[in-house]
Amino acid sequence: MFKFKGLKYGTNRFSIRGFLAAIFCPSMNYPTDAPSVFTFSGNNEYTVAQWHSLLLCDELSSQCQLERLVFCKCTNGKEHEFLLLHFRHPIQQDAVAILVLDRVPSTDPTDNNNNNNNGSGSSRPVMQSSHIASPSVSSIPARDSIFTTRNDGSAIESYLSRTYDQYKRLCHVDFAASARPLAIQVSVLLCVISAHSSMYNLYQYQCYWYAHTVCEALKRLFPDCHETTENGGRSRYLGVKIDKADSVEAVCEEYHIQWARIENAAEERRKVKEAEARQLRMEGRTEERARCQVEIDQVTRQKEEERRQKEEERRQKEEEKRQKEEAVRRANDEARQKEEEARRANEAERKLEEMQAEMDRMRAQYERQAA
Repeated sequence: MFKFKGLKYGTNRFSIRGFLAAIFCPSMNYPTDAPSVFTFSGNNEYTVAQWHSLLLCDELSSQCQLERLVFCKCTNGKEHEFLLLHFRHPIQQDAVAILVLDRVPSTDPTDNNNNNNNGSGSSRPVMQSSHIASPSVSSIPARDSIFTTRNDGSAIESYLSRTYDQYKRLCHVDFAASARPLAIQVSVLLCVISAHSSMYNLYQYQCYWYAHTVCEALKRLFPDCHETTENGGRSRYLGVKIDKADSVEAVCEEYHIQWARIENAAEERRKVKEAEARQLRMEGRTEERARCQVEIDQVTRQKEEERRQKEEERRQKEEEKRQKEEAVRRANDEARQKEEEARRANEAERKLEEMQAEMDRMRAQYERQAA
């Protein structure tokens, strides 16, 4: 997976060696399944509300983890302050995307941080630091935006150089691997901060306030982190400390409320999905029972038919046996009848012979008497 080696932590110096190593890295495989964090074509800028809406619609992007926050400051002009957010891919663990977060006074009168437009964002215009921090003293709409670019080669460094000219890193905050904020959690906090003050005010709600509030709120909400100071000068212009509103506690409280709403909504969606799944399972069981009943009825009919056929075969065999026995009985009766007829014939013949013998005896006796 791809890591940008040309952009090193703690420095804004571009490394040709790192750039070439990144280009010719044989394992370069940039994620394309989390487009709201890992931009794989072109450069995109979103308001924090737009980015939040995109994350709500993209589960994998929403699960990217904030590994490091870098607090940056322009070294010329109005010394604008902005943040770099290093997000690690939830699956391709060696892939990291760097997003740029900042607040500027809006040049578009229709612009509003509460705009929930779900558009894909647009390419950010080139803005040098002298233009970034040149607001009116009166409050005007602020544009809190997050910029994504494909983190390969010198893309992110080129963007930072074009947009902010020269800058330095003041500090960075590393979040423990076991307790890193998710992209969706970061987006909720950014929306809360923008809603806390959607107007850019030079003396309270300027870029210094925004970068400070985001950084400190993340540290308070996700305390398992470590901050490393690299340079001084936070919230200072020409060495003079600039006033800003203290909103960390208020936005943290509001974050908990908004995050609870999202979790409750997610829980409701989960319950609805579980209910739908149960209904589908019940319907599936009903269909399965009906299908099984059809199969059972079919098997029962088959067995009943087999039983009937066997019973018929048995009956036929018994009938054949009865007929054979009847034939034998008739043959025996006929044989007995013939024997009886033969016996009677013999008996008649014997009686006839006896009568003839008696007549012969009587004739002989008569002849003797006559003589």
